[in-house]
This record gives sequence, C-alpha cells and structure tokens, in this order.
Amino acid sequence: MVEIFDNDEAGYLAWVAAHPDGYVANMDRSGHFPQYPVVHSAKHKLVSSANIGNFTTGDYIKLCSANLDKLEEFSTDKYGRSLTFCKNCM
Repeated sequence: MVEIFDNDEAGYLAWVAAHPDGYVANMDRSGHFPQYPVVHSAKHKLVSSANIGNFTTGDYIKLCSANLDKLEEFSTDKYGRSLTFCKNCM
C-alpha cells in the first residue's frame, strides 16, 4: 500500500516515525522535474527530521510505503516514471 501525504505534516511525520524501515518518495507537486520521484529510506534525516519541516506543504508531496516494489509500481502507474534512488541513503 502507498500512502500519499499532501498538506499533512503531522500525518507524514507520524508515518515516518511508525515505519523506520519504510520508504519515502519525494515528488514535485508540478510534475515537471524528470528526476522525481526520488526515493529515500524513511530513516534518512533529509525526509524525517521534524526540525526541517515543510515536507508536504511546499513544492513537494510524499509517497510512502513499507514496500519498495509497491512504491515503484505506484510511481510507474501514476506518473509513468521509475523511482530515482537517493545516492546517500539508498
């Protein structure tokens, strides 16, 4: 299952905390950047630190799943794009 977080900071941060072994795909809201969605480990501080904020309220939404294959399938079906893997955490 893939959960989409759009303008839901509290829900997103709760999901990340509950799924430390999960995956978070950062997707640009406009859909214009071909490198997106970029997938990260849910443990990566870039996508999990409450000190950063603005995860789902700015230019990006988050696609989250405990299963990387489901996240890839969702990305391909919805956006026609494969996931790009973060070079730091994946």
